[in-house]
Amino acid sequence: MSQGPASKKRADSPAAVPAGGGAPPPASDNYTVVARRYRPQRFEDVVGQDHVVQALRNAIRLNRLAQAYLFCGTRGVGKTSMARIFAKCLNCVKGPTEEPCQVCDICQAISVGQDVDVIEIDGASNNGVEQVRELRQNVSLRPSRSRFKIYYIDEVHMLSTGAFNALLKTLEEPPPHVKFFFATTEANKIPITVLSRCQRYDFAGIAPDAIVETLKSICDREGVEADLDALQIVARRAGGSMRDAQSLLERMLSSGSPRLTPDVVHGLLGTASDDRLIGMVEALATHDSAAALTLLDQAASEGVQPTELLAGVIDFLRDALVLSIGAESLTLTIAPRQKPRLQAAVDRWSTDAILASLQILAEARARMRGVSHGRLLSELALVRVARLENLDELGEVVQRLKALEAGTTPPPKVSATSAKKKLSQSDSIASQQSGIGKPPHFAAPVEAVRVASVLPPVLRATEPEIVVEHRLAIEQERRVEALPPLDLEVVQKIWPDLLKKVGASLSWRLSQAQPIGVDEPDVLVIGAKPGYNSVADPCGADEARKRIGECLQWLLQRPLSVRYEASQADGAQPEAPESGSRRLDQLGADPLIQKVVELFEARVSHFEPETRRDGEDGSTSVH
Repeated sequence: MSQGPASKKRADSPAAVPAGGGAPPPASDNYTVVARRYRPQRFEDVVGQDHVVQALRNAIRLNRLAQAYLFCGTRGVGKTSMARIFAKCLNCVKGPTEEPCQVCDICQAISVGQDVDVIEIDGASNNGVEQVRELRQNVSLRPSRSRFKIYYIDEVHMLSTGAFNALLKTLEEPPPHVKFFFATTEANKIPITVLSRCQRYDFAGIAPDAIVETLKSICDREGVEADLDALQIVARRAGGSMRDAQSLLERMLSSGSPRLTPDVVHGLLGTASDDRLIGMVEALATHDSAAALTLLDQAASEGVQPTELLAGVIDFLRDALVLSIGAESLTLTIAPRQKPRLQAAVDRWSTDAILASLQILAEARARMRGVSHGRLLSELALVRVARLENLDELGEVVQRLKALEAGTTPPPKVSATSAKKKLSQSDSIASQQSGIGKPPHFAAPVEAVRVASVLPPVLRATEPEIVVEHRLAIEQERRVEALPPLDLEVVQKIWPDLLKKVGASLSWRLSQAQPIGVDEPDVLVIGAKPGYNSVADPCGADEARKRIGECLQWLLQRPLSVRYEASQADGAQPEAPESGSRRLDQLGADPLIQKVVELFEARVSHFEPETRRDGEDGSTSVH
């Protein structure tokens, strides 16, 4: 990574200093991108990582320098910049100091990553044991001209297990002139044995306002006019990464536009405009599916991808949720001038409807990755959201249901707006009395569920599914109470259907039993046919009676239970079927069955007697 003299001079200037008539960009052959030219060079220039800066400053001031530091965080939040600044603080000719001079050869070489005593290693391409062994051999050598020899390993989680193990002893007890700086975006992949030997610092995502301020400073120094709304769009798209924001700004500057406006930014990024996204939210809030699909089609005709459109709608719905619960100061996406328009759409929606909408759109966007019919999925999601019915709190619905069942006048339905005002007032009173933001015994809102469309119109807009199930259970009980007594003749008529439904394993045994009576309430008594107790007795087992009862309930459409009684009739016992094992042995010796078994490569598992009409012989079915 090299820079010309002009680039070095520009790189030495802090990125966070307000505009003051910066020099024009360097010539094309020596051009350096914005992200490198405006890399932070001092602790004061680092944006959004005050907690890390303060900790490192104190370590230098108190002379409590550890042997290894681990910087964790997402891409573009300043891990490499922090490592270089810290290295300059340690190796500057005036150091160790919190304020490196920035003019000595050591500071300038570290700024561009070319100092001989600050070795920057890419963990992704140097992740083997051999590279670590070479590093261990060089650790014992003293630095050439600096106070410390510093090894900076980027993406250290890419090292192999063997490489980590080879580094452990050196990492725990390095020579006094050696310091290790590690950076990673996935700290969970680093062995705990390495983590325990490092001082870990977690870098936070950078706030959009801080990104906008930095981008504005860069635009002023580059001599480019930029609207604040346009820079907010860039910061929003960066997702907390300063390097991503600077790379997007580089694309804006390379377009040659004399002024960066929201329309220019949306056109270059391929995103939908804020007005279109708010229009989409308004269409969803008013349940206008046609308007939502029309806006989607207009965005697609302008080159906006369905995933980007859904992402924008989700961002605005997130702010709608924040406005819905009364936390206006926590909005991230909506501009101040657009907040009244979004608030008007929020007033038509309940908080639970917004939550359901966010879940639907987030799931649809996740399913759209790598599919060719992304527009269809986005259209389905938008129509589902537009067709969402009003959602109410379960507690309110239960109160109205109890009032209707008791014959009294149900309490009036509380609108979403009035409920929010009531909640805000209660929070305000509690904060005045107890000094906190919520009442001492504040209860979270009860989960709301979707309204069922099967109820009468008077209840259709208020009762959720769980209440509907309760109502249906009550109606079922009333219907059962109105049923006539169980008729034995009806059971005898459906007995053949019962034998087919209970299954093959139970059907043959149940065929040797019969319904013999009815006990109250709704208890069917079945008994074995005379002389067939040994065959039918298994029908009295709990599992068998449960299965028979379930099948009878399905056939008769009424609840009942089954009780089994053995036959008490005297007399000669008819010839009982032979035992299963002996009968199978006899059947296995039959030549015809042996031929079938050999032909189909099968085996005899069980046999079933086949009953014939009067005058015909019975036969046996083999399986």
